[in-house]
Amino acid sequence: MDSFIHHIPRDMPPIFAGDPIPAPYTTPSLTANLILRVLLSIIANIICLVPLRLLYRNGELAAALFILNIEIQNLRTAVNALLWRNDNLQSWWPGYGLCDVDPYVHNLAIGLYSTCLLAIMRNLALQVGSLRANPLTRREKRRRNLIQGLIVFPLPLLQAAWTYPLTQQRYYIGTLIGCSWLNAPTWPYVVFVILPPALVSLATAGYAILVYIRFRQITKTTQSALSNNRLAQSRNQRARRRLYLMVISILTPFLPIVLALTVINIVLANPLQPFDFHAIHNHDGPGQIPWNAIVYLPSTSISWAYMNICYIPIVTAVPVFVFFGMTKDAMNCYRVVLLAAGLGKLFSRLYEEYNPDSRAMASLSNGGSSNYTTSSR
Repeated sequence: MDSFIHHIPRDMPPIFAGDPIPAPYTTPSLTANLILRVLLSIIANIICLVPLRLLYRNGELAAALFILNIEIQNLRTAVNALLWRNDNLQSWWPGYGLCDVDPYVHNLAIGLYSTCLLAIMRNLALQVGSLRANPLTRREKRRRNLIQGLIVFPLPLLQAAWTYPLTQQRYYIGTLIGCSWLNAPTWPYVVFVILPPALVSLATAGYAILVYIRFRQITKTTQSALSNNRLAQSRNQRARRRLYLMVISILTPFLPIVLALTVINIVLANPLQPFDFHAIHNHDGPGQIPWNAIVYLPSTSISWAYMNICYIPIVTAVPVFVFFGMTKDAMNCYRVVLLAAGLGKLFSRLYEEYNPDSRAMASLSNGGSSNYTTSSR
């Protein structure tokens, strides 16, 4: 890492890199990874747009922020991959400005990912336990969003505030991963960055289990009433299926992945060093890279796990679509979009409003008319 790869103008930070990669500057696997991460990021963001719009309109603060956070992370993935798409280090843009801001966005996003999920599951546990039929009033929604805000924002803001004090190097730039933050392995990094998401995720898992337990209890007490009403039974089965899938997705794979990443990060941070702001931001001694320098990392210097961790937000779009994008309102939004695209000429059923209870309502209607005919006779 002692070779300059650019002629740096005066007053500009130096750029360091490892051994240069000979041409060709990419491989089939690297190209495939580039195409996959960009394409899947775009698809994930597109399928999350309708759930984001509906949740925002309904005033669901935590759920809307959760999806918006995923959208931003997927956008970062696509932009970074396109900007630094191969190992031709000599042609790289040094990332001025963008990579200076990126660590704060990254740390804020990690905190939001876990705290938004906690607020979502807590709110769901309260909804399942209340058995309330009427919608919340405007005042109650404001109070709910205020509580959710107090759950969601403190931890991410705290982690973002610790970004600069813990930044050991101005920033790194890697092939496909783009801007990268290098933390100082000190106790504040463990206490304020590594451990909180794991603790929040454990609390989220607890609420997920509570949601399912409460729903099972409610189902048992209302079983006899539901058995005589096919429409209510159909809605109950749909709600139970969605809650079951939500709980399963929280417990596996979300919780194990978060706990595994926590353990890995703690191991990598050892041995911990004492927190010394001056030492972290001033290492201009012999053989050391200045703090303000920008370091380039080719793909050969990046571990497989770090290279592909960006797929977590992409995969998260799947449960978002299942839980929030397959509701009646969401499906009708997709239908309107497809009609606007002119697909109604190919699929005439798009002109029919989607209603998951249509079969149950038709069955009730037929049953009602049969009973009326029998009694008339």
